[in-house]
Amino acid sequence: MRPASFFARLAFARARVLACVFIVCGAIAAPASAYASTVEAFAIPSAALGRPLDVSVYRPDGAPPAAGWPVLYLLHGLHGCFRDWASLGGVQKTLDRLIASGRIKPMLVVMPDGANSWYVDSAAIGGPGNYQTAMLDDLPNAIERLLPAQRERGGRAIAGLSMGGFGALRLALTRPDRYVAVASLSGAIWQNAPSAGLDRGAIRDADGGYFRRVDAATVVSGIDAPPAGDHFGAAFGVPFDARRFNAANVFTLLAQQLRAGAELPAIYLTVGDHDSHDLWRGSIAFYETLMADGVDVDFRVTGGDHVWALWRQSIEDALVFVDSKFNDAQPGKIAVGLPTPKFAGAAATIK
Repeated sequence: MRPASFFARLAFARARVLACVFIVCGAIAAPASAYASTVEAFAIPSAALGRPLDVSVYRPDGAPPAAGWPVLYLLHGLHGCFRDWASLGGVQKTLDRLIASGRIKPMLVVMPDGANSWYVDSAAIGGPGNYQTAMLDDLPNAIERLLPAQRERGGRAIAGLSMGGFGALRLALTRPDRYVAVASLSGAIWQNAPSAGLDRGAIRDADGGYFRRVDAATVVSGIDAPPAGDHFGAAFGVPFDARRFNAANVFTLLAQQLRAGAELPAIYLTVGDHDSHDLWRGSIAFYETLMADGVDVDFRVTGGDHVWALWRQSIEDALVFVDSKFNDAQPGKIAVGLPTPKFAGAAATIK
């Protein structure tokens, strides 16, 4: 792992901020072509945040099916915003091309603003706000009320890059009854902080102790604990609360859902082999955990760094994966509610 301050040093952080500030709000029409999609920016009410939630929505060309379009919720990374995927990721052109070629079916893509929240609830500890609740409740409720969107699990998926990859996994594993598929692109994934250091808020120093040489020909990896730095902000408390992180972490959530016998969403992981923040470690660790638990997973290590040049490519395979998991929209299949599912935390109200 590189020295402290981590994501704050990313070369593209400034570009993200500029994109969020200077792109004019409103509908963005696709370039002149036979396929006329739109990307519209608007705000939805959020009781969880106590303020509106900014959202960009990709709407495909043509009329929706009777049951509505399937929906992909697509999350941004740290220091990003709800416009990143459209402005920096070129996702509108990618979707248009894949739909026009028949590689994927038309879908809505909802890109919310997650601030630097790590997609957890943190208002009670002075963090960015209750973004988990906003993403799980306020956002889909608004989208399914305002747009021709499918309202059942088979028509919802979630994905994201970097912090958003972590967020997509943890939201999908918090409510596996909500999503049929989840994709993490260069996810900011770490294993739980070791129990021996919890009382002192232990997180890993710059780069020590990950690899261990058993003998001249054998190297093994260790625990990929969360790194030091200011990248978590106040999302897990100030100072960083390792117990709170562990409780919210994707490894913990996975274990809870497996114990509950939950039906997990289909899982897709991809990461660059030269990720400058060594995030391949966390993706590999999560892949290994899934394999050890007998959970089916699609995993790709591709050539590239922690940059948009990689994500503009890797989103294509992620979209194809997600599309392959969506149920075909059939007339009369919009669900107004779901039976109580089997998953950890199933006492929660399904909205």
